[in-house]
Amino acid sequence: MDIDPIRLNYIQPPQPTAPPSAQPALKPGKARTSFAEQLRKACDEVGARVEFSGHAQDRAQDRNVALTPAQLQRVDTALDAVAAKGGKKALVMLDDLALIVGVDRRTVVTLVDGAHLRENVFTAIDAAVIA
Repeated sequence: MDIDPIRLNYIQPPQPTAPPSAQPALKPGKARTSFAEQLRKACDEVGARVEFSGHAQDRAQDRNVALTPAQLQRVDTALDAVAAKGGKKALVMLDDLALIVGVDRRTVVTLVDGAHLRENVFTAIDAAVIA
């Protein structure tokens, strides 16, 4: 059996890895909890009654989206308007963000930042509002 010397250069021995017990354990939700606390604090500052699902929190954190208390107040006001018209699931356009919100529970289900807006189609909504 002949071994091709050119291919031999591409074969790498397996790299040793630390046993699972030696690697630091990541606590799922640890980062989300602090992010959730920041959102809750911002909402409380202006009296906004907006909640964020775990998915929406992950999206916001992954994309470095930080909503100001003033923005949260605008979302809250927009949801009041949608609820008054009988909307159940709304697309809320906020500056360069799109938020999909369950109006009854006032919960942001997901959010999309400006860099990803053109790639999305929003379905299963019955209202849209610009906040």
